Amino acid sequence: MKTARAWGIAAYLALLIERLSQAVQFRPRPAFNPAQIRRCEEEQRELSLEVPYYPARSSRGYVLIPKDGYFQQTEEILEHL
Repeated sequence: MKTARAWGIAAYLALLIERLSQAVQFRPRPAFNPAQIRRCEEEQRELSLEVPYYPARSSRGYVLIPKDGYFQQTEEILEHL
């Protein structure tokens, strides 16, 4: 009975140490990639039914960003970070 309890405590402490080590582990920030930023002409853009859109929040409310090639490349870059 004492052995099972000791193993349980040891397993709990091992899990706790693992979680703490992950929490305090140094993770460098990803490098700033200026290619991920482009000018947004949301007032001049017309919506088209041929292009899928992604809703995003801006300072004036929600805007629709087209899921074009640039959007897909940015998603792929962010997935690899």
